[in-house]
Amino acid sequence: MRIIIGFVIVLLFSSCASFSDKMMRENKESLSQNDLSKLEGTYELFPDLKYNEKGNAELIVSSDSKVRQGLDYFVFSKEIKYDDNAVYWVEIELVNQNKLRFTAKKDNVEIENIELSGKLKNGFFYLDNKYLKRNGIPYLAGGYTNNKTRIGLAKDNGLLVHYCYDNSGAILFLFWAGSDYNLGYHFKKVSKQ
Repeated sequence: MRIIIGFVIVLLFSSCASFSDKMMRENKESLSQNDLSKLEGTYELFPDLKYNEKGNAELIVSSDSKVRQGLDYFVFSKEIKYDDNAVYWVEIELVNQNKLRFTAKKDNVEIENIELSGKLKNGFFYLDNKYLKRNGIPYLAGGYTNNKTRIGLAKDNGLLVHYCYDNSGAILFLFWAGSDYNLGYHFKKVSKQ
């Protein structure tokens, strides 16, 4: 009986969303604590490349937000709507070894900014903007909705954003349902305006 209770407690306090390392492995430059400042710079708000599950880069030719997610989706509030056809920039500054500042701009006018803490792990900076919501009693009569984001440096000095999402659950550990996916994007680094 203790084993079952322990198993249920572990499930209640754990999350299932996990990053697919295969998606970004060939395209990233591993960061260490000493070179975290390489993330600093100005990037386009909307990505130019999307990575598939095998890690192959695909050029994004559509401006449809269903095809590409802007950096605002992963970092900023959901309250401000960005025009897919306008030109925006995001400046990233290293506040300290555990915090980054993201500032969105259009025509050199600041639209919004946010400071996010995080942790360097496996060559990526894991942002502390995770989301975890339990629905009912997970796996007995309910489940989880969970997402998290990590960013890194591409070999061409662009910004890599890796996002994973999981929505899963079960009834009495028997009837499983849900979905999960990973998104990987490349954001082009630009010279300051």
